[in-house]
Amino acid sequence: MKVDYESRDPNGYEFVDFIYVTEEKLEDFGTLSGSFAVIKCKGKFLMCFNSLRRQWELPAGKRETGETPKECAIRELYEETGQTVKELSLLGLVNSKHVGNGSFKRNPVYFSEVVQLQPFVENDETTMIMLWDMEEQIGRVDAVDLKIVECMAGRR
Repeated sequence: MKVDYESRDPNGYEFVDFIYVTEEKLEDFGTLSGSFAVIKCKGKFLMCFNSLRRQWELPAGKRETGETPKECAIRELYEETGQTVKELSLLGLVNSKHVGNGSFKRNPVYFSEVVQLQPFVENDETTMIMLWDMEEQIGRVDAVDLKIVECMAGRR
């Protein structure tokens, strides 16, 4: 697999590890950051091109007030890619560390497999989506997101 990425994402976070956890145990990990939505279709992973950061990313984002981690993943998936899913399953938490101040954050990672993608409409944040086989050279990929996809594909 050949992709362009730095060891950290543009916000200064480095991948530490992936913690497999059930929905029932999620609250044991304290305050959680925003959620990721990993979507697999035809053996490939849904990626979106973030026009602000100029890189490929998984659909993800911060939680809004009163929103559950799962609701956040569903909303971010729709806002960034136009995709809706019937069900998302929690796979676990990605644990990352800020290289500047040493703080850690844990982001829930949800997963669904779909048969076909729905139409995409370009928006302020996302200009393209694609299904990625992890082999095709696609340019810059967010480093933390790449590690999540590697974990999901069993390559880590």
